[in-house]
Amino acid sequence: MVIRHTAQPSHARPHSLQQLLGMVDVRSVAAFVGPMALYTLTLAPTIYNLDSAELTTAAATGGLTRATGYPVYLMLGWLWAQLPVGDVGYRMNLLSAVGGATTVLLADRVLRRLGVGPWAAFGALGLLATAPFFWALSLIAEVYTLHTALMAGIILLLLRWREQPIPRRLGLLALVGGVSMGHHLATALLVPACLVFVVGTAPRRALAPRSIGAAVAGGLLGLSVYLYLPLRSLGQPAFNYVGMYDAAGVFSPVNLLQPQQLWWLITGRSFAEQMLGYSPAGWLREAGAYGAQLFRSFFAVGVGPGLLGVAALLRRDRWLGLALALMFLANACFYIGYRVVDKNTMYLPTYLVWALWAGVGYQQLLTWVSRDNGGQAELRLLRGVLTVAVVAALGWNWHLVSRANDWSARERGEAVLEVVAPGGLVLGYWETVPLVEYLQLVESRRPDITAINRFLIRPEDLERLIARELHRRPVYIDAPTAELLDDYRIDPAGPIYRVLPRAHP
Repeated sequence: MVIRHTAQPSHARPHSLQQLLGMVDVRSVAAFVGPMALYTLTLAPTIYNLDSAELTTAAATGGLTRATGYPVYLMLGWLWAQLPVGDVGYRMNLLSAVGGATTVLLADRVLRRLGVGPWAAFGALGLLATAPFFWALSLIAEVYTLHTALMAGIILLLLRWREQPIPRRLGLLALVGGVSMGHHLATALLVPACLVFVVGTAPRRALAPRSIGAAVAGGLLGLSVYLYLPLRSLGQPAFNYVGMYDAAGVFSPVNLLQPQQLWWLITGRSFAEQMLGYSPAGWLREAGAYGAQLFRSFFAVGVGPGLLGVAALLRRDRWLGLALALMFLANACFYIGYRVVDKNTMYLPTYLVWALWAGVGYQQLLTWVSRDNGGQAELRLLRGVLTVAVVAALGWNWHLVSRANDWSARERGEAVLEVVAPGGLVLGYWETVPLVEYLQLVESRRPDITAINRFLIRPEDLERLIARELHRRPVYIDAPTAELLDDYRIDPAGPIYRVLPRAHP
């Protein structure tokens, strides 16, 4: 038998350019590419300071960072740091940009399932993407935008469970929840909302033995990422912020092979005093400050639609409305009562929920306007208002948050290396020591210097260490205390100070 092959006519060939373009989900592409382009244009070009420098150095060197450990970020960050683009600091900043853009993309997928059209989604998510703190934390190495991306994924999986409440989907939800908790323990604040939604939407399916088994198995598998911390500690990493220095400058790491010590790290017990750290009057004052921040973050115009979205969801989608309200309140109340100086950066989960509410509220407004047959002009006007609000927020916040030309952290770190004498000891806080350690451990510069973060040594041990080392090698400090000023001569040395014996007559 002879089989003849005949060529298909060109019009019958699959996957033509037109067909491929038709397969592209333009809305999803725009939801990711738009924020990603914005964040790339304004991204910090190199290492940034404070926690960002610590996280960058820990991830890039396979090190360990302080509570709550962040094993998912450390593992993903180590892989991400291998990208052949920019320096390692820039690469880790880029990871946050991807987290921010992914948050917007997944939030848009949630809004689609809620019947929110592209105009309403653009109005709400455009304000989220350009909100000052959300935008700023998409430009530097931090854990928050990856946290919101995982949170948006959890909300999306909750909706998928409702569409088809089968054990496999509940297991996947628990798996992602476990991984998310392994990235940021604040995911625990979402658990009550998830339980309410899962049981409320399909109680018999949720409480079936197979579903419970799938949830337990998925959750345990996700939480297994925490095993990275004790396993990595066995390698005695060069960068380790899980432990303390003594008066001799010897670092004693916490033994993460002991379950109670591992639990101490991942539950953030070192910050226990900061939790619930306000009196009732102080809490109300902080709540007012948060309300003002939320008002500014959504450029005022997103506040009313957000409130409308709350009411609309509670009325027409009770379980989702209740779940989102619980997520919002749990995160807002916890961080309002968290007594730390940088907590303004920690409210991003509440911004995500508010953006979803605003999307629903905008859609409600658009629907009301379009019901009127003669309301085309009003509809175009409302769409114009949505667009102008996002563009105005973009223009207003650009110069407030852009880090495109911010080399200050690298310049400070390099300035410290320039002034420290060979074999010197540098004692400093977050704006100094993590930068020095980054240049040492990631870029292999000045290995002769010893750098100790003052967060990891008790004040009395710091004083003993200075007295011990002063006659052995050059000693530098970044913020001399009143006691040091009384006991020693403190001479400026670039961005830090050199500690010298006080001359006595």
